[in-house]
Amino acid sequence: MPLSLRVGVKSDPIEYRYTFSWLFRLMEECGVRDLQLGTFFELYHLPDGYFDELRRSASDHGITIRSVFTSHRELGGFFWGEPGWPEVARARYERLIQVAALVGAESAGSNPGSVARDRLETKEAGIKAYLGQMKELMRYAADHGVQRLTLEPMSCAAEPPSTPREVRDMMAELVAHHEANPADTAAAGLCADVSHGYADADGRVVYDHMQMLGEGLRFTTELHLKNTDATYGATFGFGPEERERGVVNLADVAALLHQRAGELPLREIVGYLEIPGPKLGREYSDHHLGAALRESLSHCLEAFAPNGPPVSGRPPSRAESVLIAPSLMCADQLGLGSELRLLEEAGADLLHLDVMDAAFTPNMPVGLAQVEAVARSARVPVDVHLMVMDNDWFVERLAGLGVAYLSVHVESARHLDRTLARIRDLGMRAGAALSPATPVSALTHVLHRLDFVLLMAVNPGFAGQTLVPGAVARIAECRRWLRDQGVSVPIQVDGNVSFENIPEMVAAGADILVCGSSSVFHPSGNRRDNITRARMAIRDGLRRRP
Repeated sequence: MPLSLRVGVKSDPIEYRYTFSWLFRLMEECGVRDLQLGTFFELYHLPDGYFDELRRSASDHGITIRSVFTSHRELGGFFWGEPGWPEVARARYERLIQVAALVGAESAGSNPGSVARDRLETKEAGIKAYLGQMKELMRYAADHGVQRLTLEPMSCAAEPPSTPREVRDMMAELVAHHEANPADTAAAGLCADVSHGYADADGRVVYDHMQMLGEGLRFTTELHLKNTDATYGATFGFGPEERERGVVNLADVAALLHQRAGELPLREIVGYLEIPGPKLGREYSDHHLGAALRESLSHCLEAFAPNGPPVSGRPPSRAESVLIAPSLMCADQLGLGSELRLLEEAGADLLHLDVMDAAFTPNMPVGLAQVEAVARSARVPVDVHLMVMDNDWFVERLAGLGVAYLSVHVESARHLDRTLARIRDLGMRAGAALSPATPVSALTHVLHRLDFVLLMAVNPGFAGQTLVPGAVARIAECRRWLRDQGVSVPIQVDGNVSFENIPEMVAAGADILVCGSSSVFHPSGNRRDNITRARMAIRDGLRRRP
């Protein structure tokens, strides 16, 4: 899948100046939807309810808080080595992770910290202490549903990592720890800053910003976008005058990422504009912040992500969390708009719609108009499962409605290869669905056309059915068969994906779970609680996965 670059904003410049609502309105106006929440001093002490409300407010403006990242070097106590400092840093980092979970962020991160300039000989011990704490925090993050912890390479020898070797060594140790404990730890990544290079005490550039960026690509999961001068002594934005005196060319940055996309761990990278804004606390400067952000965002969108966000979401890799796709057939049909917001805010990864024709299955719950309305309103990718006799007719009419994933049944496809190819041509992810009695070997000659496989664990047509015998074993069989064919695509499972069945399904190899009345829509809890419970069941299944 081609690399997708997106532009977001880090919230630093509004600190003690403007409200989040002000920032959300500006982002909405600029067409920017991704926020990195920067820390402020009160963040570590505010109650959970504050962050619940912040998440709701962002969602009301179409904004997703994807990341939380420090702004003030306040978690550097692991390096300091004096009594009490590591304990304070640990407690604050744990709260940072809690905040990330509350706002629904995928990642939480910080620059690692610094050693005193008069005690540089303690740096190696500081790095060792930091890495030890991070390994424990990776487990803490996983327990709280945060997918990834990130760190930022810096521009000073006292603030590691600041050289290519330090980046490689520190990240390799954290990545190895996650790979050895994939079910129990969050992943580790770099929040690389495109303005960070390394100049020595004489102002001589040893590693420029593009070199540092390139050296860390295989670990980079998010970016900070800002401009800087030739010796990395000041940072600023991308207004016309700033571009004249700055050395960061965002078009060059984007070109490097696309050229070396195969090294990146993710297929979608968000670059967050991170600028301080004009002088804080002055009548003559504060009111210029809006214009400064608009100018810089306009340039970022033009130079870094000119093609905008992709239509479709990225299928999960084997190293990432299992995705939850609530089945909208089980939602409150009279309040579907409210249901979408509840599900998205609760952390749904996809929204699943079943389209039937009353011929292939004896049911017809959703029409094309409803698919269009959901796709237009949804803030997460829409997944459509066709259970129809004339797949090609529906494929053509779903094109352009905003559908990200589209699966067709092997049993009803007259020309399966052609249909799957057409789905891809129309910009959607192509999936082949198998009813319980259909062998996985039916996919042998279309594997090259597939972005995912959908396995039915019940007979198609109705919600609330009981699992067919052998359904879990069939998931494991499909995973083994795909591996034997040299193919690695996600397995989606649909049918009786209950709290009780999820661990077994995930352990067997399920990557995307279509969750209905026995999990996400179970009457025993609300949407948020049920999705949290489903993720706990997923974690249990990942621990059992061979």
